[in-house]
Amino acid sequence: MISDAIEIRLTRKERAVLEARLRAGSTEQRQLLRTRIVLEAAEGLGTREIARELDTTPTTVSLWRGRFARQRLDGLEDLPRSGAPAIYDAKTDKRIRAILDQPPPKGYARWSGPLIAKALGDVDVQYVCAPCASRRSIWAAARVGARAKIQSSRPKRPTSLASTWHRLKTRSCSVSTRSPQFRRSNVHRAT
Repeated sequence: MISDAIEIRLTRKERAVLEARLRAGSTEQRQLLRTRIVLEAAEGLGTREIARELDTTPTTVSLWRGRFARQRLDGLEDLPRSGAPAIYDAKTDKRIRAILDQPPPKGYARWSGPLIAKALGDVDVQYVCAPCASRRSIWAAARVGARAKIQSSRPKRPTSLASTWHRLKTRSCSVSTRSPQFRRSNVHRAT
């Protein structure tokens, strides 16, 4: 059973803020509903009337009316949610790094996500392979040695602006001026 409605009285500043939220095109729908509830309550409408007018339940109207009365504008914001507790922590990351410091199992050239998860036993493959920033730092550290070997064995090509421009120029010319269609079209135009 819904109790008697709490009376809402707005200050000029609060009314200005709430009306600005109504006019703003970027206000979320849930914020708009809460704002309308408070403004209607300030006009003296009852909980059931507001619920009917805004097509919501009297319980919802009562909730936001009460939160505004207790906490004012801050009461219209969402409460923080705890979320699910973390399964893995920094110790798990440390264990993954320790595995990466060891040589890969026999028959494998390098560590992969599934191999790491199998070696640890109690860590999910998706956590090992997750593309978040902390995971990237682990994989980057694992690849530093391999990347250094690849770069040192690869011969370096000279790169200068002149050589790059020459390559681009000859490639574009080779397509247009040396093709049979280009030669035929030039012959017809010349005559």
